[in-house]
Amino acid sequence: MTLSKQQKIAMVILPLLTIAILFGGNIVFGGPESQFLEGVAEGYGGEIKVRVEVAEGEILSVDILEINDTPGLGDNAARRVADSIIEAQSTEVDIVSGATLSSKGLINAVEDALANGPIAYPNGSHEGEAKGYAGDIKVQVNVVSEKIQSIEIVEINDTPGLGDTAADTIKERIIEAQSTEVDVVSGATLSSRGTIEAVRNALGLEE
Repeated sequence: MTLSKQQKIAMVILPLLTIAILFGGNIVFGGPESQFLEGVAEGYGGEIKVRVEVAEGEILSVDILEINDTPGLGDNAARRVADSIIEAQSTEVDIVSGATLSSKGLINAVEDALANGPIAYPNGSHEGEAKGYAGDIKVQVNVVSEKIQSIEIVEINDTPGLGDTAADTIKERIIEAQSTEVDVVSGATLSSRGTIEAVRNALGLEE
């Protein structure tokens, strides 16, 4: 039997909520530990990508990672819908008048994230490299219980005090977000992107 999208979402959210109620979130989760889920759907001007943070059965945040819809209209509508989803704790929310496709795209992307479940990375120590500003950037990514625990910059030849500092910032952002969909460091774009791609290559993530 094929499960509907709403049934898949319920399978992700309801067990978390039930466990939290029965045993207490601090016991089961060891504190307010979050899970980050990513999803994508078609909007008005292309794909809308989101990252949804879930903890103890609640949707804590909906971050829009990518949107190509009309600036000032589609993107604003998507953010309003994201806020509505958090407030309602449901994807059954009203669309924004005049931005139907952007609204529905955001809703569908969130549903896709919740249906896909948590991001699971391969356990172990993984090495990867990618082109930075002044040569290859090499990293070692350590994954425990399918989560990124640490990232070590093994080699970097980018500008001291700028490129290497950006790489350190990027690795911390990736660990915090449990995702490689993070903002680059202003003024060090190539170093930032090189670090991100090196981590992605280490984890075997497809483009």
